[in-house]
Amino acid sequence: MDHKQFEAEVPTFLDDRLSNEELADFLEHYDECAACRDELSIQYLVRAGLPKLETGETFHLQKELDSCLRAARERLHRRKRLRSSAYILEVITLLACMAAIVITAVFI
Repeated sequence: MDHKQFEAEVPTFLDDRLSNEELADFLEHYDECAACRDELSIQYLVRAGLPKLETGETFHLQKELDSCLRAARERLHRRKRLRSSAYILEVITLLACMAAIVITAVFI
């Protein structure tokens, strides 16, 4: 992922609309690129921070952004586990169907 692509995907990230692969690429690039970390901080401040500042709420940018990123990493981890579990269940179902066919063929 390059800087332009990262910058373009920030709103999609903040809306939690990235696919698993896109989210993994986004977070990986975020971890590796200081310029893009700054870009995310700026866009997060504009989107989440300014409305709070206008209403007088206190706002700790880095703490809230870190919380947002941690939640995204947890969602990605859960999605990957869910996908793995679904794959395992598909294999088990396929094996059960094959076993049923074999057993039926033996007893017919």
